[in-house]
Amino acid sequence: MLMERNADDAVFGHFGAVAGYALAARRAMHTFRTGPETWKHIAVGQRKWANLNPAATLYDRPMTFEDYYSARWIVDPFRLFDTCLMTDGGRAVIITSAERARDLRHSPALIMGVGQHNPSYDVHQATHLAGPTGAKKAGQMALGMAGITLKDADACEIYDCFTYTVEITLQDYGFFGPGEGEDWLKNGTIEPGGRMPVNTSGGQLSEGYYMGLTPLSEAAMQLMGRCGNRQLGPVTNTKSPEIILCSDNGGILQTHSCIVLRRS
Repeated sequence: MLMERNADDAVFGHFGAVAGYALAARRAMHTFRTGPETWKHIAVGQRKWANLNPAATLYDRPMTFEDYYSARWIVDPFRLFDTCLMTDGGRAVIITSAERARDLRHSPALIMGVGQHNPSYDVHQATHLAGPTGAKKAGQMALGMAGITLKDADACEIYDCFTYTVEITLQDYGFFGPGEGEDWLKNGTIEPGGRMPVNTSGGQLSEGYYMGLTPLSEAAMQLMGRCGNRQLGPVTNTKSPEIILCSDNGGILQTHSCIVLRRS
């Protein structure tokens, strides 16, 4: 199915996930006036977290807004630092009962709520590329199961295959409205010392691409207090985390999962 779709698209010079997300981002630029002025805050903010994470691929590479704008194009409107890394490696998350977890070495992170929504089967049928994506309903389901609101979240670990994915996910969760991303993100909102830390390992943009395990494992480790120099709390001049909202995304914004974790 995927090969057939790519073969058809290639006739028009279009193939691959980068091009698909680039179309979504370009549509968003038209519909609610987003763009690089917004995305630079995501790329640079997450890099600051990566600079505190020795395991991050780009740990020793600080980035400025000038660096962001001077990077080469991948697929318009995405520059190099709008796109996730390509990495080899592995991660593991162990899920067990809360009762069993009481006997383990580390205090566990507990699952409060989960939600999933799949707005379309094929990107060609999609009407949601500039929102609402599956994040809207998935987020509502997870928050409802957890019995909390967005105001209760202390941090977010967002699936970040591209900078635009972070923006549209946060937007559809309800942190800000269409076209309000730049104002919400500026002045270091998501960075160390910010009021809503996002992707505290550096994320897939600056740490490593391990699909949905990148945000999920980071959220668990933050709640367990195992993140060293990037640990949320006094070390990074942020709030000590009690509740973290994390996401996963599939296809070209075609499927979305939301998980709410809390400290035990």
